[in-house]
Amino acid sequence: MVEGSISILGAKLSASSSTTISYPVYAPQSHSLPIITGLKSKKAKTTESVIRLKSHRPGLQRLHEICPFAEHLFNPPANSIAVSPKDSSFHVLFESSVPIAQTTYPVSWLEAYHTVFQSPSSSILVCGQKGIGKSTFCQYLTNSLVRRKTVTYLETDPGQPGFTPPGLISLSKLTHPVLSPPFVRSGMTNSIRCQHIGNISPRDNPRHYIDCIANLLSHNDDNGPTIINTPGWTKGTGFELLTSLIEIAKPEYIVVMAPEGNDTLARSLHPFASPCGSNILIIGAGNTIPPVVPLNASELRTLGIMSYFHLTGNETWDFGTHLTEWDPWMVKYSATTSERGIHAVAIQGEELHLDDILLAINATIVAIVVVKRDAVEEPVSTEEGLPVLMGRESRYMDPKTASCVGYAVIRAVDVKAETLMLLTPWDPSSLGPDEDVILERGRVSLPVCGMWNPKGPQKLGPYLKWE
Repeated sequence: MVEGSISILGAKLSASSSTTISYPVYAPQSHSLPIITGLKSKKAKTTESVIRLKSHRPGLQRLHEICPFAEHLFNPPANSIAVSPKDSSFHVLFESSVPIAQTTYPVSWLEAYHTVFQSPSSSILVCGQKGIGKSTFCQYLTNSLVRRKTVTYLETDPGQPGFTPPGLISLSKLTHPVLSPPFVRSGMTNSIRCQHIGNISPRDNPRHYIDCIANLLSHNDDNGPTIINTPGWTKGTGFELLTSLIEIAKPEYIVVMAPEGNDTLARSLHPFASPCGSNILIIGAGNTIPPVVPLNASELRTLGIMSYFHLTGNETWDFGTHLTEWDPWMVKYSATTSERGIHAVAIQGEELHLDDILLAINATIVAIVVVKRDAVEEPVSTEEGLPVLMGRESRYMDPKTASCVGYAVIRAVDVKAETLMLLTPWDPSSLGPDEDVILERGRVSLPVCGMWNPKGPQKLGPYLKWE
């Protein structure tokens, strides 16, 4: 910002008298394009503002080299009129022959914001059916509130999470506007605490899912607003999970997103909202124009996973090097307790035979679960010396004593050297002296584009070799 004020994605950005502030914005064609609107300030007589557009090259523009279906995400629509400065990373779109999905907000969203704004430390739970725009509204609400107070964001949708790769739920602290789609934010940068659900749906173990949410809420000690995003599973078991979440969180406001004239979900939630002291607000659905490059849920999850694993820093990526070419961490798995790099591996929700463990974890995504050293049982060892948690009463980690700090790919297992080869952006230096690591395999799988390098089809990746 150079002069004046603008709004973008619900955020109000104003120029500073002392310094020029830059805000990185990511606007792929897979999502609604953000609209920049000039705002009239108290001193100015017009809505004219001055902004400086600068190229931003964190490496994300090479995403298509790993995920071919993302080839046109950051290009202007075909047959459109756009200004593209030389060697820039952005395009100013003036006209398009195809309808452009723009981020516009219904009046009911503004009314809901003004209502919740009256309680600066309120808890707001957002619910509604799948694909209706809950995450977009949560982004709008976050950006509207964060300019005054830090916002705590509880993500309870493991299928399309806002700040982690799929399969996780998290509690995050946000101090700046959210100006990017979820797959860009999968690096867990703002995470306070995270739990491994192990699947894109909580249906495998609803009890574990609710216990994880309760644990995340117990770590919310901020006095600012808390926004709770929920899955789009609102019928049957999904409705029971939603009502359980309401009973645990006791939100001040329950925002129900519903198609026009359909208040069925809101009416069903009334008996559960009243005992918790929750007020129900009904708002309309979000933007209905599909994006120029529509991606299905599976493709969006792939982007989230690959964006996470190709991180090289805070919002910097290396998509020029395929995962099969990265140097892995070499982690000893069989030694004395003080010398080995992990405490054990675990298979979530299953009890496999020891002889099958090595095959079950090789070339898979595992959650990096951090536990207190005195709060986890001793493992048993496979024939290869691999420590495994077996015979557990619950085949899920206890969220009270365990938290997830990220994902790793087990690239290979060197049985002779008793070493795991791991690929992960997680920095192990953050591990405390009284903490241990358990690698827990769930049901989130590595996409094919992470296993196979299309640039060198004559060379199979280590995951596809048969020896």
